[in-house]
Amino acid sequence: MTSDPVAVLHRRFPGLVFWFGVRTGSWWAIVPPPAGWRLIEAADPDQLTQAVIKSQSWPWPSPRQGARWTLGVGRHR
Repeated sequence: MTSDPVAVLHRRFPGLVFWFGVRTGSWWAIVPPPAGWRLIEAADPDQLTQAVIKSQSWPWPSPRQGARWTLGVGRHR
């Protein structure tokens, strides 16, 4: 039996919001860092887990890790 990745993320990080974007093909989370709520995009649930753990740093993923979207512009790379 395979676990639902969203359910696994909710159990690991209660109170956060997670989903898979059917149109984008990306995994998403909304996290509350000290500076305010932030939207995080990741290629898979494992990368999203790491992004949530590292959500105190900015940007995630770093440009060297191949972020697919540019912040505030909304252009796909």
